[in-house]
Order: sequence, then structure tokens, then C-alpha cells
Amino acid sequence: METRSLSRSEAKVVLSLEAEDAEDLTLESLRRRADVSPGFARKIAHDLVKKGWLQRVGRGRYLLNPSRHGPDAIPDTDPLRLGSRIASPYYFGFATAAELLGLLPQASRVYYIVTPKRGSAPWAHAAQFRRIRVDPKRFFGIERIERRGESIFVSNSERTVLDCLSRPEFSGGLGGAVKVIESAARSLDWGRLDRYFRRWGSRSLTLRLGYLTESFVRTASPPARWLERIRARRDEPYFPLGSPKEFGRRGVHDPRWHLILNAPEAMLRAEVDIR
Repeated sequence: METRSLSRSEAKVVLSLEAEDAEDLTLESLRRRADVSPGFARKIAHDLVKKGWLQRVGRGRYLLNPSRHGPDAIPDTDPLRLGSRIASPYYFGFATAAELLGLLPQASRVYYIVTPKRGSAPWAHAAQFRRIRVDPKRFFGIERIERRGESIFVSNSERTVLDCLSRPEFSGGLGGAVKVIESAARSLDWGRLDRYFRRWGSRSLTLRLGYLTESFVRTASPPARWLERIRARRDEPYFPLGSPKEFGRRGVHDPRWHLILNAPEAMLRAEVDIR
């Protein structure tokens, strides 16, 4: 494996970063540190990536692999450290947030990164990270946590419930979303959850939440007033519980929640611990 030798210009960049205990680098900051032209700065960045000193985490953005990693060109493999640099602003969401918050038991092979910015994960990390863009008005419900020495942003429990129900394909399917709701029920702030769903602006999503919460949550009972407030009105249309593309449009009609129960109940219960 290649030893991480440095030219004079490369050493200026790496040593200045380590002296400042800095890890993030752009092409412009590299140019200033090395005092070179923009074209030569791109060459230095390319060479430092090749030698294992830098990892590309975005267009013109890099992450330092510091000297404490040893003399060999071994890139950093910590997905939380890498993922937190792929987009800004961002948060880890969906199945990733559920796992970090203890709401899902199994670790996903894909780390979900939510951001209001356009773009995609760098090709070198495309198999490991899924970047999901949301409307800036829907970018809320975020908290900072510490994991493995890294300070990262993650959706809070209420936002994680919303995300997993709105896009269940990123949380192990509709059964996975049910598991997240059931696991989070003990600690949910139901008022905050209600505000989040109203802010999201999807009535069908609120009705799905009400039905799944009332039918499958056994760890903690949601407030009765909350359930009554969000239940279906007589004049509302019926919505499919699961994706019609996956489950079709046929099923029993639930008059309380105005849902077409097109998803198999056995699948919805599969991930839930019945107590």
C-alpha cells in the first residue's frame, strides 16, 4: 500500500490543517493554504486524494485523513464522520435516524442524509449514502447528538416518525414505519408530533398515523383527545393505507380513519413487539 509522502506544497496544506485541528477543506481554502493558482490547487487536491490524505465528500469539498491514521493510505471508513460532510445543512434521517435513536434494531447498509440542497452523494460513496432532498419549508425537527466522538445532526423522534411514514421505503417498508412508531410511542411529544404533521400539510399522512397508532401501538397509549381531533371527517375521501403501486387500491374501508386497508395486516405486525 502506498506510503503517504508529501511534496512541499502538499505539506503546507496538511500541516496547516493539523495545526488548526481542522478536517474540512475546499479547493479555495486549499489554494490559500498552499499559496498557489486555482489550477495547481486542483492538482494538489487530486494528488492528496490519490495518496490517501484527503477524501472527496462533495464538489470541491474534502475531508482530511490525518496523520494519526498511520503511514498507509487507508481512508476513513466512519460513515457518520463522512456522511456529516456530504451536505450542508443536513441531518441523518429515516432508518439511519431510527437506528441512532434506538427505534429500529438493525443497522442499515445505507445511510440516509436529508438536505434542502440539490446534489448527490460523491460517486465514491454512492453505494453507502443516499442523499434525499426536501423542500426548505419542510426542513425541521432536527437535534444534535454525539456518536463515536462525532457531533452529528439527526431528526428527532417526532420528525423520524413523520419521515418514516411519509417515505416508508427508506425505513424498511410500511412494517418498518410501524415499528418506528411503536418504539417511539413512550417518549413522543404528541403535541409536537401533531404540529409537525400539520406543518407538513398532508391530511392522508395524518390519517395513516392515527390508524397505525391506534391499531398497533401497545407500548404507550396516545392521548384520546389527540386521536379524536385527527380522526377522519365524514366528508373526507378515502386514502390508501399503503402505496397503491406496491399494494394496489383494493381493501377493506375503515370508516373511522377513511383509509383503504390495502396492506396486509400480517406485514404491518411483523416488526412490532406485541406485549
